[in-house]
Amino acid sequence: MRRGIAASLIVLGAIGALVIASANADTVRVGNLQITIEGGFTPTKLPKKTPAPITLNVSGDLKTEDGSHPPALKTLDVLFDRNGHLNTKGLATCTAAKLQSTLTAQAKQACPKALVGQGKVSAEIALPEQAPFTASGPLLIFNGAPKGGKQVLIFHVYAHVPAPTTFVTTALISKHSGKYGTEAEVTIPTIVGGQGSLTAFSATLKKSWTYKGKKENLLLASCPTGSLSAHGEFTFVDGTRAAGDVVRPCVGVG
Repeated sequence: MRRGIAASLIVLGAIGALVIASANADTVRVGNLQITIEGGFTPTKLPKKTPAPITLNVSGDLKTEDGSHPPALKTLDVLFDRNGHLNTKGLATCTAAKLQSTLTAQAKQACPKALVGQGKVSAEIALPEQAPFTASGPLLIFNGAPKGGKQVLIFHVYAHVPAPTTFVTTALISKHSGKYGTEAEVTIPTIVGGQGSLTAFSATLKKSWTYKGKKENLLLASCPTGSLSAHGEFTFVDGTRAAGDVVRPCVGVG
């Protein structure tokens, strides 16, 4: 149960990155299922060549059109534009061990310099013979130490499901060639015996620090072609599959 809901937080990070170029809502409908993503970044004008720092704000929800309990997400594969970058050079790191069994405030105190994002996650739990209920809690995103040459993000949520519980999990971010420069592949374990489904999220990602006398930033992007793009593929436990491309214009300067 803990691992399942925690793994849903990886989805939050991946879907959030999916809309790095989006300035409004995008909705994907497959049968009875509706996935809506909304996000934006600032500033909206970017250099054509040298990547510049941006702040990312994302939110979204997953629901069924008839109001029934949505299917659980099984896997997610997201490819990000090669002109968007996640920079962690010289950034402080945290470990999952430091965050285990901590409240939200305690987690912040444990790794303040590694905190790169905050938000909220919600899931609907539909147990037999009782009305569905929502489990939600604050989301914290930390930079973790690289693993196998890949960047690591650590997700922390303190939620009531229904008992107060701390969830901690990690995600690996890998390089990709061609049109897309970064890939996140996520497999979602069963949530509460298959009765839990991710339904909503929101997050803001921003971080600046100094490394060897130089200011560094977490998220960077450039606009050499007039647009940024991403591709996402969602697979649910009931066999439902959804895929979508996000292409948004940007203003290249310089």
